[in-house]
Amino acid sequence: MGYFLNFDTHFLPSEKVDVVVCGSGIAGLTTAIVLKELGTDVLLLTRGIGNTYYSQGGIACALHPQDSAYLHMVDTQRAGRGLCRDEALRVLIEEGVQRMADLERWGVRFDPETTIEGGHSYPRVFKVEDYTGKAIYQALWRRAEELGIKVLMGELQEVLGKDQVQGILTYGDGLRFIRSKCLVLATGGAASMFLYTSNPVNVRGDALGIVMRKGVAIENPEFVQFHPTVVHNTSILVSEAVRGEGALLVDQKGERFVDELQPRDVVARAIYKKIKEGHRVFLDMRHLKEKGVDLQRRFPTVYRMLRERGYDPEREPIPVSPAAHYFIGGIKVDLWGRTSMESLYAVGECACTGVHGANRLASNSLLEGLVFGYRTAVRVYHDLKFLRFSDAEFKHQREGSLEPTYDFESLKRLMWEYCGLEREESGLTHAIETLRGWLSEWERWKATVENRQLLDISLTALATLSCALWRRESRGVHYRRDYTYERENYRRDSLFLI
Repeated sequence: MGYFLNFDTHFLPSEKVDVVVCGSGIAGLTTAIVLKELGTDVLLLTRGIGNTYYSQGGIACALHPQDSAYLHMVDTQRAGRGLCRDEALRVLIEEGVQRMADLERWGVRFDPETTIEGGHSYPRVFKVEDYTGKAIYQALWRRAEELGIKVLMGELQEVLGKDQVQGILTYGDGLRFIRSKCLVLATGGAASMFLYTSNPVNVRGDALGIVMRKGVAIENPEFVQFHPTVVHNTSILVSEAVRGEGALLVDQKGERFVDELQPRDVVARAIYKKIKEGHRVFLDMRHLKEKGVDLQRRFPTVYRMLRERGYDPEREPIPVSPAAHYFIGGIKVDLWGRTSMESLYAVGECACTGVHGANRLASNSLLEGLVFGYRTAVRVYHDLKFLRFSDAEFKHQREGSLEPTYDFESLKRLMWEYCGLEREESGLTHAIETLRGWLSEWERWKATVENRQLLDISLTALATLSCALWRRESRGVHYRRDYTYERENYRRDSLFLI
């Protein structure tokens, strides 16, 4: 598809750096920190706080002498429903033990007691009260500042170069050209393309669309995890750790209807079914006090947010519903974060390493960002020895006078209606035809940053819809009403290319 924006790098403000890391969650910060510790010239491009900061639950790792890497692997494979990539999973779990020491070396101080979450057979989830992500984010930022890592506020717009990354365009207070040898994407997932989501508004998944326009493959985008317990009509997530401590899911009669510690897809669909039947669903924490759990101390973030919304979790059950939470698929990468485009790497939620399979096990995602962020940094460090700066200038000009016939809200409604927790052939086909119709004249759209964002998140949505239509089975978080069972011939990865 090529470039969308109009530009001439000869006339743009510019700078030169060996590596640009785009994204400042656990994956991006880990990559940048390790590169800097190795003596690499690195720039961190960020558009603000993302999902890591808001992660409440924790980070899973088999560190306890009574736990084992084998048990952690079995739990992850069970949740992943036969699609976990064994080699990547071994890397995650075995190297995770080493990388947790790095987190502590960089200043993260975990609580002495671990907890259990849905799908785990042992309490291996390390936490900092209920703001683990925030604690990790702050510790990594402090380390980045100590190392003097350059930070640029802005947003990725275009990846420059044909077969190899030769630079990028960013937008902050205007377009800017950064000439670089390598680009590492750590831009987060695309769950915000659904009407109901727990994701912050600045995590949109449009970076996946940017690289799709470069011919890079997206893998398993149909697997989108819906968090079971988001406070109804808000984006406030109530951590899985709350259910791990014994909170119950009940209907308006106060009756339980699901095992709260089942994998997220099972719990989310059980809640969704209840709501579709006309029931209301609540998370009941009132009895936790009797079990010795002080909600204000154990879950200060959840407690504060609920009180700010007028709820008292010690006196009343909290209305909840599922919302899009985690994008399991992403940019296809190898075990070192390499994509199909030379000197382009991806890590974290925007990448697909294969460790999660068809359903992410709770609290494995922070570990993935940490482990593969480290590995990607090491690979980039070595690859830089064989790469040279390009001295080329880049220019693109096209005519465009139209505005899109739809907006981001329309796209979110389309995705929720036809590609949400339950899907079927007719709905997916209708959604694809609708989206293709919306995109039919994209080359005549005005070349604005806003239209570029809409195009690229729409391409991510198209990949998700197309692979959901292709996968004529139900597996993990992908549930088809017309194919309610797993089919052996679909025990393989999906792939989407423009």
